[in-house]
Amino acid sequence: MQEALATARVAVASGTTILVATPHIDHHWNVNPIDVRRYAAMLAQELRSEDIALEIRTGGEIDLARLADLAPDELDAVRLGDGPYLLLESPLSPSAGDFDALMLSIHARGQPILLAHPERSPLFQSEPERLIRLVDAGLLCSVTAGSLRGQFGEHVRQFTLEMLREGLVHDVASDCHDHLRRPPGLADALEDAEREIPGVGGQSDWLTRLAPAAILAGEPLPPKPRMRHIEAFGDPAQDWS
Repeated sequence: MQEALATARVAVASGTTILVATPHIDHHWNVNPIDVRRYAAMLAQELRSEDIALEIRTGGEIDLARLADLAPDELDAVRLGDGPYLLLESPLSPSAGDFDALMLSIHARGQPILLAHPERSPLFQSEPERLIRLVDAGLLCSVTAGSLRGQFGEHVRQFTLEMLREGLVHDVASDCHDHLRRPPGLADALEDAEREIPGVGGQSDWLTRLAPAAILAGEPLPPKPRMRHIEAFGDPAQDWS
């Protein structure tokens, strides 16, 4: 609890007012989805007693291997906020197989999907056209603020910038894990990107507040501000690996 409170204080200091708790739902951590809201309620009570002005919402970052094992009530327990979206983890292994085909199949059954950190996925880095097809089909993408800061290397940073140029980003999230090594905070990441993508700063409010609020509420995304400078990926066969 003390670690959670310390993280909450850093989040508030960075300007965050609503933080969505999305623990890993996988076979490594074995989090019980039914417990997520209960623990979030306990944290919210502590936040009030400590006078920390942060609202906690819930969800879960779901690994595809765990998705099939979840019962309907468990799945409902880790939807984002009050909406229907599931946050599904993009594969971090080069051998991702038919991940995108499975995403399309799930989405075709009426399940809205938000992809977590697709910019860090070797699958999409090497074949960005597969990510483009997913977005064209209606899936949304959440990128990690640290990717824009170069936290995961220059290759990931450049791919994230290309995603922004191509209009493939619907949410910038902190993906914070604690208050020291992976702290919360969003604003400076987009400020850095402005130098390389003129006009992206005008999308900051949309990427960090308006679009995420619509996702949490299960509402249509508001119109996205246009940028002055748009660049396509170029040759779809270009190797980003």
